Amino acid sequence: MNPFISFCLRISLFLFTSLVLFAKPDSTEINIKVGFKDSETNLLADLINVEKITVSFSDSNLIGKKFMLSQVEYINGEKKEDKALIKCGKDTIKMVIGEDTVYHILSDLCDRATYQEDDTLFMIHFLCDNSEDSSARIQIKYPGFFFDYPLPKKEEIGYMLRDLFVCSDYKGMFPFNKKIPIITFAPPFDVGNGAKDYCILTNKPVEEWNKYYKLNHYVVFYLEIKD
Repeated sequence: MNPFISFCLRISLFLFTSLVLFAKPDSTEINIKVGFKDSETNLLADLINVEKITVSFSDSNLIGKKFMLSQVEYINGEKKEDKALIKCGKDTIKMVIGEDTVYHILSDLCDRATYQEDDTLFMIHFLCDNSEDSSARIQIKYPGFFFDYPLPKKEEIGYMLRDLFVCSDYKGMFPFNKKIPIITFAPPFDVGNGAKDYCILTNKPVEEWNKYYKLNHYVVFYLEIKD
């Protein structure tokens, strides 16, 4: 082989290897676990109509990245509300105690929603008390803090908390810096003859559920892992 061509090939191989070794990853592995750890707790949860989904990550490449969660409510195929649950920056709350006014500074949730250097596992728990007919109660637990608030029900048929991957336990790749729907609180699709199907919803984008499945109301939780 021509020495010059051989040299060029070695340089090309070196550059390619360097790019592969030092390229920043653009995704990480996501793990979805539906339900509780043991069968007895799952049985009790079914009896009182409580649902749980756990989203977890374990990857040193996540250090410094923020887990930004948002909630979108869809009504008649349109977005009614797109609410960021994690906001960056410190908030100040005004509190009146007797004749005194006190300003309380809240810590930055972005810092607490970030994968830290000593983290080996980052988990977000979604717990839903679905026992009431008119509304449900959602609790979303991050490491060190949580949200707790009601979720509306606008349809007569039964809403459920479901993941949007395979409608069951799931493990797969999740991209960085992209807003992805991960969990829904929605009624099922009416298949006909009294049959209802929740898992079929994962076959179409959430924005098109009204068009394909005639769902007039549902809530979707989106996750973005940001640099």
